[in-house]
Amino acid sequence: MFPSRRAFLIISIGLSACLLMAAGPKKELAPPALKSVPGKTIRANLGLTGVSGWILIDLATGKVVDAQNADRPFAPASVAKLPTAAFALDALGPDYRFETTVKTTGKISNGRLKGDLVLKGGGDPELDTDALAVIASKLKAKGITRVDGAFLVDGSALPQLPEIEASQAVDASYNPAISGLNLNFNRVHVKWDARKGRNILSVEAEAKGLSPKVKRIRVSLADGKGLPLFSLSMSGGRENWRMARRAFRGRAARWLPVKQPEAYAAEVFRTVCAGTGIRLPKPSNGDASGKATVLVTHRSRPLAQILRDMLRFSTNITAEVTGSAATRNIGIAAVSLKDSAQVMNAWAASVAGFQMGDPGFRFANHSGLSLDSRVSPRRMAELLVALGKRAPDPGAAHPRLPGGIAGYLKRHNVAAKDVPLDYDGLSVVAKTGTMSYIRGLAGYIATPGGRKFAFVIFSNDLTRRGGGAQKVNKRWLGRAKGFERALIRSWVIKADGLG
Repeated sequence: MFPSRRAFLIISIGLSACLLMAAGPKKELAPPALKSVPGKTIRANLGLTGVSGWILIDLATGKVVDAQNADRPFAPASVAKLPTAAFALDALGPDYRFETTVKTTGKISNGRLKGDLVLKGGGDPELDTDALAVIASKLKAKGITRVDGAFLVDGSALPQLPEIEASQAVDASYNPAISGLNLNFNRVHVKWDARKGRNILSVEAEAKGLSPKVKRIRVSLADGKGLPLFSLSMSGGRENWRMARRAFRGRAARWLPVKQPEAYAAEVFRTVCAGTGIRLPKPSNGDASGKATVLVTHRSRPLAQILRDMLRFSTNITAEVTGSAATRNIGIAAVSLKDSAQVMNAWAASVAGFQMGDPGFRFANHSGLSLDSRVSPRRMAELLVALGKRAPDPGAAHPRLPGGIAGYLKRHNVAAKDVPLDYDGLSVVAKTGTMSYIRGLAGYIATPGGRKFAFVIFSNDLTRRGGGAQKVNKRWLGRAKGFERALIRSWVIKADGLG
C-alpha cells in the first residue's frame, strides 16, 4: 500500500533532514568586507561631472569629520525649503494657522446684505475649492442670499507676483503666481477627451470634492508646426492659453499655473456661493472702506502639518507663502520674494553664528526655484548644528535625532544590496534639491552605533546646464544620487568602526 501524499511529504522532509545532518552544518558565507572609501574616490568611480562639495559634522563634539569644497557656494535648489521651514517655525510657531475671512461693512436684512462683502486672504497656501464651499455654506447660514454692495477680493497680505521665477517655463505648474489669496495651489486642471466621437476640453478648479468649471481662464487649440505645447496671453482680464493641437490626443489632463490668483479665487467663490443660493456681484480688487465686521473665518491646518507636507512634497508655493508670512510676522514689509529671503538669510546668520551677508548663505527666494541662490556646505551645516541644539516642537521630535527640525524631515534611503549595513538601525533624514545639473541633500544621520551627525552634500555642473529652464538630465542626476548614497554609507562605516 502506497503512503498518502501527506505521509510521503513527511517522510521526504525527514530523509532530507537526515542527509543534511549527515553532511554536517552548512558553512555560512561571510558578509562582504565593509570599507570606508574617500568621497573623491567614490565620485571619480561614478564619473560624476561638474563639482561637488560636502561636510559632515559630529553633533556631540561639533567637529568636522569630513569635508571637501566646504566653503564653496553651490546652487542648492529645493534644499532652500529646509531653512525656510525652520525660519517659519521660529517666526510663526508650529500652531500658527492662516486665516481666510469674509467681512462686511453692512448689515443683513431680509436675506440681503446692505453693504460690501470682502473675501480677504491671509496667505493660506492650502486653501482650496472645498474650503470656499464651506465658507459659502456658513454665509448662507447667516441668512445671506444676495449682496447689494460690491464684492471685493483682497490678496494684499503678501507680495502679489505673477510667478515665483521668471526664467521658468510659462506653463510650469510648479511656478504659479503668489498672493495673499491663493487657491488650489494657484493651479487649474485642464482636462480633455479627443477620442473618436468626442471633442471635450475643460478648465476646472479641482479639489478633492468639488471641481467647478472656470470661465476666466480659457484654453483653445492652436494649429501650426513648432508651436509650444502651451503658450499664454493676457487680455481683457483673462488668462488665455493656447494648446498645440498635437497634444490634444486621447483622454488626459494636466495642471496649468494661475497668474491672477485673486480673480481666480473670486470666480470660484461666486460659483460655490451660487450653488448655495447666494448671488454675488462681479468681483473687483480692494478692501472694505471703513469699519468692517467679520462674518466667517476659515483657519488652515497648523503650520507644523503644512510644513511637514511642504518638505515631503517640495511644494514651491507653500515655501514662498510661509517664508513671506514669516517675514511679515516679524514686522518687515517685503515687496518681493528676494526681499523676504534676505530676511531669512539674516535670521540664519543670527541662529548659526556666521556673519550676516556671508556669501556662503545667500538664498534668493524661499523655494529654491532660482539660479541666483548660493549656499556653501559649511554654512548650511552650521545652521543644522544650531537647530540640532534646540528643543523639538511638541509632537515633532525625532525618535533618534535631536533638535527642532529633524522631526519634520523625510527619511532618506541609502541602502545598497552589496553593502550589508544595519539599515534598520540607521536613520538618515534630509531635504533634497533637484534641478537640471543641480543636486543637493542636507540633513542628519544617526548611525546604528549611536553616532549623530549633520551633513550637507551639493553637486553642480552649471557649465553643462547653462541658463533658463531645462528638463532634468536623468543620467547625471542618477550619478549624483548614487554619489550621495555611497558617501553616506562610507561615513557610517567609518563612524561605527566597521572598516
